[in-house]
Amino acid sequence: MSTLDTNNAVEGVISNLAFLLAHNNNVVAAHLCTTNAIQISKTPDEGAHFCGYRNIQMLLAAQELKSDAAIERIPTIANLQIKIEEAWKAGFNSHGMAQTGGIRGTRKHIGTSEAEAILLSSNIPCTGIAFQGKTAWQQLLDYTEAHFSASSNPSVATTEAQKVHLTDKLPIFLQRPDHSLTIVGLIKCRSGKRKLLTFDPAWQLPSLMRSPLSANQHQAWRLKWLFKQYTKSERYLKRYSAFEVLVIERQIQGLN
Repeated sequence: MSTLDTNNAVEGVISNLAFLLAHNNNVVAAHLCTTNAIQISKTPDEGAHFCGYRNIQMLLAAQELKSDAAIERIPTIANLQIKIEEAWKAGFNSHGMAQTGGIRGTRKHIGTSEAEAILLSSNIPCTGIAFQGKTAWQQLLDYTEAHFSASSNPSVATTEAQKVHLTDKLPIFLQRPDHSLTIVGLIKCRSGKRKLLTFDPAWQLPSLMRSPLSANQHQAWRLKWLFKQYTKSERYLKRYSAFEVLVIERQIQGLN
């Protein structure tokens, strides 16, 4: 069963994204989640199976205090499977056990219900919200913008325009049909359109994002291309008529 290590988990990506956004002339405003967020991707042997687990890991990782041991404290996929089944047995979204027949030691897909079960059974308050219909994409963007704009402790990245806001908000678990992602912020573009900033487990971690960016790197064409991996446009979101989000209501460090 896949583990979690520094090959597929990297800290500091939010700060790098803030740097790139501050130097992007097409961006007029951006709100990002806590810099504690860790980007976690699937390993090459996982195929299309473990996105849900990777997004749960990212939710839990964002609650950890900044430290050298933050990555090591995040549960592995095998541990998450055990905790999800324990949550089902304790009555949290127990329909999942009947639907899946159990997930321990398997490559079965999981989604919002399983993420909610593990959080609630660990005494981590969370709220699930569904957006449906032709305007589901717009409802999702409206909710995300309100979520990150309402930070109780916003700070502003170093930029004359003061357009990039780093907040204390935790990331959001996002489920769209057949795939899940982690929302880490929202961008407003000069065109008036909005984009989600996401950590998508399907993408391998870009090597250039593994360390702090230098002052001249924002102009590198390769970084501009890599930055597209982190955005989901209105056009992308309009492909789907249903989304689910799971939001942790308050910050708790660690998983019980």
